[in-house]
Amino acid sequence: MKLEKIAYNIYYMTNISFSIYENNIKIYETNHMLLPEIFISEIENDKQTIIENHKDNKIVRIQNNCGFTFICLFLYQKNVVFGPFLINDDYENLIDEIIFKYHLINEEAKMVENYYNSMKILSEFQQTFIVNILHGLEVLDVERIKIQNIQVKKFTNGSSLKQVNDYTLKQIESSHEVEEMLLAIVRNGDIEVAKSFDFQNISNQHLIYKNNSFTNMKTNLMIFDALCNREAIKAGVDPLLANKISNNIKFYINKISLSSELKFVAQKILITYSKAVKDYTLLNYSSNIKKIILYIRKNLTYKISLDDIAKDLFITKEHLSRLFKKEMGITISEYIIKAKIQEAKNLLKQTDYNILDIAVLLNFANSSHFSNSFKKITGLSPSDYRKNPND
Repeated sequence: MKLEKIAYNIYYMTNISFSIYENNIKIYETNHMLLPEIFISEIENDKQTIIENHKDNKIVRIQNNCGFTFICLFLYQKNVVFGPFLINDDYENLIDEIIFKYHLINEEAKMVENYYNSMKILSEFQQTFIVNILHGLEVLDVERIKIQNIQVKKFTNGSSLKQVNDYTLKQIESSHEVEEMLLAIVRNGDIEVAKSFDFQNISNQHLIYKNNSFTNMKTNLMIFDALCNREAIKAGVDPLLANKISNNIKFYINKISLSSELKFVAQKILITYSKAVKDYTLLNYSSNIKKIILYIRKNLTYKISLDDIAKDLFITKEHLSRLFKKEMGITISEYIIKAKIQEAKNLLKQTDYNILDIAVLLNFANSSHFSNSFKKITGLSPSDYRKNPND
């Protein structure tokens, strides 16, 4: 009863259904879905397919053709299916497609619409946290809990379950290899490898392209960003800086309107985090210089003074200036301006902020001061750079 009790407690907190199977037979369920019978039948068939083909310790996440996501675990010789839940809020088109597919009218159509609107949307972290609880871990262990993605398939009655199982396991292993290869590029800060990596050759079953809907592919880009973000932090990138990079990338992903842009953005993510590891880990600098640079990067949106840095690092202003000029070849003030301009370039490329907004955000005296400083360092005005970025 321990597993059933845990499942019920999670259901009580989340209102997301749990089903537990033993020897492919359902022995426990937390609630019944208020949906048209034909729709419930198809969802149950999906769950049955999942549990009949999952008998190992891999944690798999499956999304069906209705946009419903399930997580399946094999614990205590039992299959646990957690779901359905949603991983994004872009489901309006799915409702229309389902109503049309099943020829639903009146109350049944309303039932489907109400069900979607009441469903929980879970982030990657929330899903991992729930799996962590099911495994009985008292401390959140992100490294140990690794969720693998599988695209659910519809099978005819004559399909071989053995073939299905072989296919899905092969798919998991292949996807895992691709993921590890990409994360190694980030971990090592290999910018040139990131730039030359050919995303065109990654099959539709790998990483960001394992699902065939545009919305799902955008969601998987978000997951790819989260994986690269975690890898960059492990490699030594400051978490606040990594979070800022991730926010910029999410803004960029949300702007994607064409599927042809997805692979370009995937490459952008890989390059950006690789560059962060190479530039921000500051491996070749002395301890005090690292601290100065990190302080400046964390406070780019504020007015930074030598007094502030010296106070934070418990170093006199004079000693601070000598150390920095000797090792970096430029003054701290010059470095601050360059760092602000670099951030401005990122904002011009990745956001729709106007020139004045960026000047205010980065704490320049006024837009003229910002524009003059930008042109002095880049050779272009901010508006010209936005039209044609040269790096």
